[in-house]
Formats: sequence, structure tokens, C-alpha cells
Amino acid sequence: MKHLLSILILLGFVSVASAETMIEVSGVEESKLYQFISDDKPEIDLEETVYMGDRMLEQRSGKYVECLVPLFDESANKIGGWNLIIKANKIVCKQSKQDKDYLPSYINGIQEDPAFDSYRYDVRLSGKTDGKYKICLRVGGLNAHCKKKLSSSDFRFTQGFISEESSMQKVIEYAGKKDSFIKFIYTEYSDGYIRDAFTREFGVDLNEGNVVAYKGAVIEIIKASNATITYKVVRHFQL
Repeated sequence: MKHLLSILILLGFVSVASAETMIEVSGVEESKLYQFISDDKPEIDLEETVYMGDRMLEQRSGKYVECLVPLFDESANKIGGWNLIIKANKIVCKQSKQDKDYLPSYINGIQEDPAFDSYRYDVRLSGKTDGKYKICLRVGGLNAHCKKKLSSSDFRFTQGFISEESSMQKVIEYAGKKDSFIKFIYTEYSDGYIRDAFTREFGVDLNEGNVVAYKGAVIEIIKASNATITYKVVRHFQL
């Protein structure tokens, strides 16, 4: 079995999905899971407070899904220079309602030899009759490495939002405040990757007004410090 798994890993007989953006969320109704949506967050005229570096405004296309967050690190070295890993506090998500496996938001099959690609391998969680859990990295439909004798306290069972493949995601983040000047960062994502040519820093001087407009979005600033900002969205990004 060990030799077979090593061959599967070396030959790359795995299904590698494109790099979607996975964001942890909560409180999504079960009936809304796995349905394609296109929306803007947050709602118009809803007062919000975020920290520096957090997303203030986003336009996205994708779906809400069931996810899992392991609360521990795990790794195993396999023949052929492969390192299979599970990262603590990193989200893994199902892609469809029928899936038994979760796809990680990070590369979890790392090859030391640069001649070989690294991959994202599926992760499967199994429950034992004695109440213990087992989590395994899956390669070619087989368990390549497992961590056993786990309990529900070793995981956070949650939900996530996965951006649609090839869709454009637009985001404005808070970048802090210096004197009366507030800074923001606008970013566009395509296929889960930042488009370098479409990342811009912009800002507003509160001495000249508390409304900022960019790419069709209009935001009213209520109060701001270097750590947090409180605001309302007046208008979302325009298509």
C-alpha cells in the first residue's frame, strides 16, 4: 500500500482544482448552501466597523459551502520527497453537496524537487463509533496519510464562501489613518489570484469631506482611527 501511494503521488494522479478564494463565514441558512450567487457586501446604509487590513467592501460571485478548520498542525514525509501537511486554523471546504472530501485553501502536497509540481490534495474526515475522528489526505482515491484519535474539539465546523472560477472579485480594504488622511487599497482578483496591475492605493482627506468614491463605489466615513474604521456603503461597485 505504501509503495502504491508513493507511485500515485509521484505521478501526480490527483485532481487539482484552480485556486479559488475561500473565505470563512457563519450563519448561512442550509437552504442557501451550494447555490451560485452574485452579490455585494455589506448592505447599503448598514453601519459597519472593521480593522485595518480587513475588507470594507466587496463584489463577488460564488457559493456558500460547508467547511472545516483543523486546530492542529500535521505533516508526513513520503517517498519521492513529498511532504503532506495539514495546517492549523486554515480552512478546507467541500465543493459540492455530494462531496465527502474537503479541498484546502492552501498547497498541502509539497514537492522538494523543483522538477515536480506541488498540489492541493483532498482532505477527508471520518467519524468512529467510539466518538473519535480520523482526518486523511487523499491521493488517487486512497488515504495517503491520516491523523487518528481526534475529537470534535480538534476542529471548527464552519461555513465558507468560494469564489467562482474565472470570476472577477473586487475588494476595498482599510489601510489606516495618518492625521486627517485615510488610506484604502483597491484590489481585483481573477481565478483567486490578485491582478497586480489592478491593485491601487487611494484615500480621502477628512478635512475636505467624509465621502470617498472609487470605481463607482461610494462610502461614507463615520469615524476612523489607525486601527479601525466605521462607515456606511452609499453605493456599490458599478459593473
